[in-house]
Parts: sequence; structure tokens; C-alpha cells
Amino acid sequence: MRKVVVSASSLPAGRNMSSQIDYLQKVSNFGADMYHLDVMDGNYVKSQTIDYTYLEQLKEKSSLLFDTHLMIVNPEKYVDKYIKNGADIITVHYETFSNEDKLIKVLKRIKKNKKMAGLAIDIDTKVEAIDRFLKLIDMVVILCVKVGKGGQEFNKSALDKIKHVRMHNPDILIEVDGGINPTTAAQCVKAGADILVSGNYIFNNDIYEAIKELKGKNG
Repeated sequence: MRKVVVSASSLPAGRNMSSQIDYLQKVSNFGADMYHLDVMDGNYVKSQTIDYTYLEQLKEKSSLLFDTHLMIVNPEKYVDKYIKNGADIITVHYETFSNEDKLIKVLKRIKKNKKMAGLAIDIDTKVEAIDRFLKLIDMVVILCVKVGKGGQEFNKSALDKIKHVRMHNPDILIEVDGGINPTTAAQCVKAGADILVSGNYIFNNDIYEAIKELKGKNG
């Protein structure tokens, strides 16, 4: 049985640094395995969040792995800033690249700098679109909601995507993001997911109990 890890989303903690630090320290103390830095630029998606300028300070406050999810246009212009400021995993979105050669170059650059490379797909993107890139990455991030907004309802079509990736790639990490609670977490784990990103469920409940519930019998 795969060990499931929980990556606590930064999104509910907002854009205030003291709030981010407070939340990061709580999830670190109460069992989270990673901190999922949701980065939105107000262009690719409507919302705007924290960015690489927060990352270095946050890294000083926790030993958790920093799982950085870039929901931004032109990610190739910013990847080096996340590398420099201490991201452990850097995930870019398939949909932000009109040129697949540029995507390949970015993934290789992340790996060259000894960071883990992730590739995310939105709920409307067919999973087969990323098949050719899977040998270049460490992790697939499957969005279970429409990218860019917290608190959305889990879309069960994500489960078939998880199964597809796992069937063809038994060793790759699969992270799921959006609408994750104990019920949907169990569904995702059964389908083959390894990493559960959760924002509102952790933030709006007792943090220790929420993380424990997400891990369930697999943690």
C-alpha cells in the first residue's frame, strides 16, 4: 500500500506574511508533510496570491518540503526565482505553454537545478495530452476542480485521470488538488494518488484532526 502524504495549501492563509507564517507553523506541527505554495498572478487566473518573494522567509520557518504550484502566465520567466528562493518541487501548468518545446525546456531546467519537476493539468484538459512529458517529470498534479479558486466541489472525472496515469506510470508521483476532504481523499488514494493537497478542509477545521482524517489508514 502506498503511503499517502498531505500537502497543506497556502491559499486560505491569504497574502499577509504573518498569517502565512502562523499557518505554516501550525500545519508543520500538526502533521502535514508539505506546504503547497499556490501561486496565482491575476492573469492566468483571476485571483492573485503570494509569490516567490514570500518563499525565502517561509522556508526559514519550517523544514517541510515546499511544493510550489505556478498558476501563472509565462512561467519560464519566473522558474529561476523559485529555484533560487528554495522551492523543493516546482509545478507548471500544461495549459500555459502554447509551444511544447518551451515546456520541455522548462522541465529540464527545473531538473538540472536539482529540483523536483511537476506538471499540472486543469480539470478540462484530457490526461492524454501530457503522456509524452511524463518521463521528464517527477510528479503529475491533477486538478480536481477548475484552476484558480478555492472551495470548489470535487469533480469525479479526476479519478479516471488518476487511474490513467497510474496504469501507465506505476512509479510516478500523483498529486491531487481541489475539493479534497476525507471522502474525496479516499477516492483519490484508491484510484492511485500519492499526495493530497488540501486548503479549506484543513484551514476551516481543527488542523491536527483534519490532517489525521485526510491521511486515514494510509498515513
